[in-house]
Amino acid sequence: MARPTILVVDSDDSRRKSLARGLAELGYEVVSARDEVDGVRFAKGLGPSVIVADAAVPTFGNAAILEELGATGGQTLLIVLGGEAGEEEEGEEGERPGGLLRLPVAGLSPVGVLRKVHTALVGVEVGLEADSRFESLLGTFQRLPLFDLLPELKRTVVSGRLVMEEGEIGLEAGEVIAARSGKVRGVKAFARIARTAAASFRLLLGPSGATREIKQDLVSLIAVAIEDQHRFEEATGKLPDLASRARLEMGPAFFSTQFSPSQQALLALMQQPVAVWRLVDSLPAPDGEVLEELWRLQQMGFVTFEEPEYAVRILTDSTADLPPELALRHGIHVIPLSVIFGEEILRDGIDITPGKFYQMLEARKDVHPRTSPPSKGSFLADYAALLRRYDVVSVHISEKMSLTAANAREARGELESVLSQPRADGTVPSLEIVNSKQVSTGLGLMALFAARMARRGLPAAEIRRRLEVMRERFHLLFVVDTLDYFVRGGRIGRARGLIGNLLGIKPILGLVEGEVTPIDKVRQGKAAHPKVVELLKQRVDPEKPVFAGIGHASAPVWSGRLRELLEKNFKIAEFILNEIGPVVGTHTGPGCVGVVMFQPTEEETPLIEPLPTTD
Repeated sequence: MARPTILVVDSDDSRRKSLARGLAELGYEVVSARDEVDGVRFAKGLGPSVIVADAAVPTFGNAAILEELGATGGQTLLIVLGGEAGEEEEGEEGERPGGLLRLPVAGLSPVGVLRKVHTALVGVEVGLEADSRFESLLGTFQRLPLFDLLPELKRTVVSGRLVMEEGEIGLEAGEVIAARSGKVRGVKAFARIARTAAASFRLLLGPSGATREIKQDLVSLIAVAIEDQHRFEEATGKLPDLASRARLEMGPAFFSTQFSPSQQALLALMQQPVAVWRLVDSLPAPDGEVLEELWRLQQMGFVTFEEPEYAVRILTDSTADLPPELALRHGIHVIPLSVIFGEEILRDGIDITPGKFYQMLEARKDVHPRTSPPSKGSFLADYAALLRRYDVVSVHISEKMSLTAANAREARGELESVLSQPRADGTVPSLEIVNSKQVSTGLGLMALFAARMARRGLPAAEIRRRLEVMRERFHLLFVVDTLDYFVRGGRIGRARGLIGNLLGIKPILGLVEGEVTPIDKVRQGKAAHPKVVELLKQRVDPEKPVFAGIGHASAPVWSGRLRELLEKNFKIAEFILNEIGPVVGTHTGPGCVGVVMFQPTEEETPLIEPLPTTD
């Protein structure tokens, strides 16, 4: 695909020349004009794909030039440097109003202006939205998967940083040169990001600031990542809980056995029992390769596994929308709800992902999906398996939104004989059910807190007690693009939905005692998130640390803007970001953005803060 032809119209000679030269060096075909007359003549004669113009140049400071171009103007993007955006220039998520973008450039050097223009251009070429200051591009891997995004960035010869919750990828002229995920670097980090990245990303153009540590070309690198993902999935299916500790067993054949270099590296780390995750993080080989070699050592009889030392496991349901890697590392067991599309029954997070779900929602407008909780039988099977070794705290979506917790309690009622029978070690099993009064990010954060309390040695009953105290201080607020999905799903009154949509009102919804309730309302989407911040300030002390999370339904731009506001206004001790999954998305629809905030007491903080990285 050819790069767009660009017309630069600017009476500032220095800036015009700098822009034209800089854009040409980036691979664009550029024509420049110093005034309105030449600008209009070139625009009509050349039919450029993009016009970059100073707001002070008549005809080019607004959409007038597009009107003069007539039919061809509909195919032209006008990027205006400076001026003030009008109300009509604020579009919804994923929409660019008309063919106009207005960039804030006051006080910027020519290099700074070039970077903003380049950001806008790459956004158009690749199909990404810019943040409000055009400092970065925002997207979601559901709309544009990593292995589709990277070839596009190579085609557009992008240099910069691709940043996400799971890590960061450095780019130079379209090639991946570096990657970081926690303490892990290089190809291993790239493969881990490729396996785990599932929500939003931010692309910052410019120097990556990274030293080249990845030598492979993009095709080879993607092939390594795909192969390692298969290895990881196969190995985790064979190995015990990855929170287990690996122990070296030096039998008679140990010293006569030929070990591979990877196996030798593993054995060197196991002078004492060590957590599997620590082994994975300590070696430079990709995660799947490390786990595969560990499994082979187990098959050879040189490695055994000790069960995790903690006595309590956490079970939650798929409406927690927890990123899979986060759940896996914390030993959280997730039981799926189901989404029903016509006659098709799909298990949330297993048979259907958020990306696939929102595609189906868009493609099958004639069918509104339904949702179904896990059956009593599913709970019985999962509880029976876990209770053999652990006590269980089962934390679920609000009872006013789903029968999930009710089915969990029914299953518990049929396990009285199991719960009264001591295990072989003499301990009596315990199973605690918790109605979180939350959903999505709120439930996910609560399950995460429960898992951390379990790792720190709290018994099941104490974890349940603390969660029931904490849940009253979980503040979840969200904004939806439309109330239609709530109306269709019976979660809000039809008349209220009709009024909201007709008047252009954006309702701010929340959970009150576990039930979706209108909290406030604003006109137009851009006012919603400042209002959400204002409401949160009324509920927590902005001068004290908070735990926060954002969940969004295919809405990276709005979630990015909300995150910026939160970071400016609160002291965030920990932040999680998740994609709203199929079950919750059935009722919110795409475009929903929600935030949950929890402010702990001084006593609670050490119980729920992130675990040491060695755990």
